[in-house]
Amino acid sequence: MKGRRARRASEALAAHLLEELGFRVVRLHEPVVVGGFEVSDIDIVAERGGELYAVEVKAGAVDVSGLRQAYVNSILTGMRPLVVARGFAGEEARALAERLGVEVITLPDLVAAGADEVREIVREAVLDALVEALGRLLSCPQLSEDEWRLVEAIAAEGGLPQAARRLGLSVEEAARALASMRSRAGLTGGRRLVLEARLLALCRLLGEGR
Repeated sequence: MKGRRARRASEALAAHLLEELGFRVVRLHEPVVVGGFEVSDIDIVAERGGELYAVEVKAGAVDVSGLRQAYVNSILTGMRPLVVARGFAGEEARALAERLGVEVITLPDLVAAGADEVREIVREAVLDALVEALGRLLSCPQLSEDEWRLVEAIAAEGGLPQAARRLGLSVEEAARALASMRSRAGLTGGRRLVLEARLLALCRLLGEGR
């Protein structure tokens, strides 16, 4: 609960900053759906000058992975990519943003919580994640070899578009395959897709080693 509150606080700060800069916040938490499956989500959809922006919000500095996610979301939705973060996580990230045309707006350095509250938020988030991960590792779903190949490609490549390219599929074909096994594999999609795929791949690996 506290983890969700912290994320909402960052998004609220980003939305306020965008409005001060002349953007209009259209909606929050917009799912990115391909082939009937939610492959990602957009933190904020904003509009300025008649153009829509897919806004990725980062509580810290944006790295290469975050920039790639923002860029892929923009390609899948037809919106312009925009990141609100506390700067860049190195020169590599800055160079990639320029190359991909991803606009980055820097959040002001504000203290959102005291040290004790931050530690408690992190502790609860880690414990929740460990409990969920343990449950997934103890029970592997029954999937076909083609489905396992897709899961393992997502885990290795870090996203559905990258996995589709590795397997020689279109993003739509890969999304339809994911949708067909969604309930059996326990996939929720969105931001959790890569983590869920990695847990499934590890579950299978552990099962084969037993």
